[in-house]
Amino acid sequence: MLSLINKKIKVAVHDGIFHTDDVFSVAILSLYLNKPLKIFRTRDPKIFAKMDYLLDVGREYNPKDNKFDHHQEDWNEKRENGIPYATSGLLWKEYGEKITNSKEAANKIDEKIIQPLDAEDNGVEIYTNIFKGISPYCVSDYIFALNPTWTEKNISAQKSFETAVESAKIILKREIKKAEDGVISRKRIQEIYEKTEDKSILVLDDNYSWKKVMVTYPETLFVIKQNNDNKNWHINAVNVEGSRFTSRLNFPENWTGKEGEHLAKVTGIKDAVFCHDKRFMCVAKSKESAIALAKLAIKESSK
Repeated sequence: MLSLINKKIKVAVHDGIFHTDDVFSVAILSLYLNKPLKIFRTRDPKIFAKMDYLLDVGREYNPKDNKFDHHQEDWNEKRENGIPYATSGLLWKEYGEKITNSKEAANKIDEKIIQPLDAEDNGVEIYTNIFKGISPYCVSDYIFALNPTWTEKNISAQKSFETAVESAKIILKREIKKAEDGVISRKRIQEIYEKTEDKSILVLDDNYSWKKVMVTYPETLFVIKQNNDNKNWHINAVNVEGSRFTSRLNFPENWTGKEGEHLAKVTGIKDAVFCHDKRFMCVAKSKESAIALAKLAIKESSK
């Protein structure tokens, strides 16, 4: 461990335009150390020699000496899935579990944020555009937008970098919180699932993160939970594995977009509130009615 208690830890990253990798590298290190950092944006080897950490510079990967770079000519550090490590990935591999206090949460962050970041920094494509010229707006787009443009000659690149690091820390902290709570959600959902007799419908007792969890439970068609804001009960169709929008079972076509008395008329359930026009969600005022709607949707599908 470093013996630097009362002074800032000196960290070098490359100068010039900053990218998601160097920004998130500093953010990860800051979360791990939880101490003030003094950032040197440089490529000067003489300055490197005075640093406590070298991130994304130095052409050396040696965690014991606090050196984390991936620009070496013979670089070939990859995950099992083939995605190569960039500096953020190397730091997360070293410190992620210590930051989250959970291997499962650390793995979730690696899959959701760090691996896409590493892939992009190493020039590895992980998705293709369905619509020509239209791409998802990613974290990397936001970070890159924080660089001063060619007209902003009076804006400090150093301050812009530090702003980007603070933004990255906010993102990481929120995703870590979600990942940690997601681990608890998974365990509680499993307990509910095991106690449920009719596993085609799962009724949750809180607003757990359930969508990715339900992939492992192929019998379940609908998940029911109460909305915290208006206290209505939402019936959500479970997605097919690997899809964001295709459900295992949609609500009946004649329910499409109906509300209030119109939905009540076609379902026979008086306090039915609404059926989404894409047929993946239905709402009722009571848990009992929500369960009845789910059962009716399953019955209708078997006709």
